[in-house]
Amino acid sequence: MHEGHRNRLKNRFLEEGLDGFEDHQILELLLFYAIPRIDTNEIAHSLIKKYGTLSGVFEADTKDLTNIPGHRPPGYSHPITLPPHVPSVHHQPSREK
Repeated sequence: MHEGHRNRLKNRFLEEGLDGFEDHQILELLLFYAIPRIDTNEIAHSLIKKYGTLSGVFEADTKDLTNIPGHRPPGYSHPITLPPHVPSVHHQPSREK
């Protein structure tokens, strides 16, 4: 991957939000935090190809996500399956005690 790609994508998100991002770029941004030193672009493209859409990836079974050939870094499926659950928690009263 090109030098500085992660920083450019992160900065673009901070400046513009997700408007204009393609599904694989959103997924790649999430994967940056799960896989710190591996090129996530190919993984993101593989997941979108397999599940059809970003929503399809988010709704995929966690065990199935770890079976993408050649892409098995431990734990990377958890950040991918988290986003669909965030809105339901976000709209609830504070759960802090």
